[in-house]
Amino acid sequence: MAEERNDIMDMVRRFAGADPAETDTVLEMCYRAAVEWYKQAGVPEDNGNDLYVFWAANLAAWMYDNRGNADANAAVPLYIVTSVHQLRKPAGGQ
Repeated sequence: MAEERNDIMDMVRRFAGADPAETDTVLEMCYRAAVEWYKQAGVPEDNGNDLYVFWAANLAAWMYDNRGNADANAAVPLYIVTSVHQLRKPAGGQ
């Protein structure tokens, strides 16, 4: 589990272009926020699904890059929003 988490944080760090020597505190917070964002959109956490990890890491990196940005350009990009449709399980099924 810890190794899986390290792999995920390494991916988030690479997406964000963050220095590997930097603390992971902000990146971890961004990843947890991304996981929660997906949960609120109806996508359960699934760290065993590479597509889920890819999109959650992508959103976390976007959040990291846009921290402190409160203008109109701070909206989650459409390509991330549409990922919800890829990740949501079909109604009543697999």
